[in-house]
Amino acid sequence: MIKLFRELLVIAILGTVSVGAFAQKKGQDKRPPKEPVKVITNDRKDQRPPRNDNQQRPKPRPRP
Repeated sequence: MIKLFRELLVIAILGTVSVGAFAQKKGQDKRPPKEPVKVITNDRKDQRPPRNDNQQRPKPRPRP
């Protein structure tokens, strides 16, 4: 009885998957077209990271 139930369950799952695969209609997409993505880039070539000013600098020595 359990074998029969298992086989029927497998057949039902495979039937559902196959129907779902063929039910997708191609070429009838009613969604509005997407706008192209705009990528904003910085065109400056000399872009450097900011200076790290959080470190203590050595104090200058007094001149004699």
